[in-house]
Amino acid sequence: MDLLNFRKIVIQTVMAVLFGIGLTTTAFAGVGILEEDENSISASLSFSGSNKQWDSNRNVLTSICKRRNVDLSLGYEYGWSYFHTVYSSVNLAYRKCGVGSVRTAIPGAPAGFTVSNQYASGRSWGLGDVELGIRTRFGGNYLNNAAWETFMIIPTGYDNNSPSALGRGALGVGLGLIFSSDASDRYPNKWGYSHKKWGWKAGSKFTYFFSSKGNSLSTFAAVQYAFTASDFEQTGDYLEFRIDNSIGFQNGGVQQQVFINQAPTAMTSSDQTSFKIKYSHAFIGTGWSGSISLGHAFFGRNAAKSTSIAAGANYRWRD
Repeated sequence: MDLLNFRKIVIQTVMAVLFGIGLTTTAFAGVGILEEDENSISASLSFSGSNKQWDSNRNVLTSICKRRNVDLSLGYEYGWSYFHTVYSSVNLAYRKCGVGSVRTAIPGAPAGFTVSNQYASGRSWGLGDVELGIRTRFGGNYLNNAAWETFMIIPTGYDNNSPSALGRGALGVGLGLIFSSDASDRYPNKWGYSHKKWGWKAGSKFTYFFSSKGNSLSTFAAVQYAFTASDFEQTGDYLEFRIDNSIGFQNGGVQQQVFINQAPTAMTSSDQTSFKIKYSHAFIGTGWSGSISLGHAFFGRNAAKSTSIAAGANYRWRD
């Protein structure tokens, strides 16, 4: 059996599993649909840190420990057909700063009487969650600027006793929508600006986690400006200005971690809104493109007031 046939069998198996569930990694600019038999590999190295956090009343407080996170994200995508692109991603992570809980006995108290004390500590590194998904093109008038995706998140490397946990520690499934401007009409030709220089994209996804780990909803909206002739995906040079918002839902309310790095004992309501600016460059004729970005969280509740920096690379080719 040659490599091509083996890979298609593997991809068919993944698709069958995902469709059986019924219901992402970050998509490309636009709606992230590859051409049939087109391949893409990507890597992104990011660092985020914060010394401050928002409390439940959105007041900014100094954290009891300094959050320092490093993530290496690896992804692969394959254009299964004109309408379907399958994808996978895995995250290698380092986490510093979390909150744990330990029960201690009280001197002089009756036997078995203990109290729970939180502590700031914890460093973790290893494999994060694995994500498998299918992205599908809309039909009709939205072939090039709208898609929906279904995905499954597989927990790996999770330690429930670690104050700085990796991933969610629960199986997740979800649904997402992505929209973008069309290449033939990037932006209305108004106010003296060329429509070819502007683009936009937006999307949202909902993830359901089993085992009462708390569901999540994330949305984004971005405006792009091209310095050279660009499709805002694999040609030219362009800037992107993006707003991200994330919320986590538990059984009776919203859930994420009070302390910054997913302490499993500190679940409460939270949300976070961030601004990001990214510069992307495509190396024409090579299949390679790269990007650098800077982000900052400016609004939140029970979340870190963090700053992040990232660098990414992508390579596309056809069989």
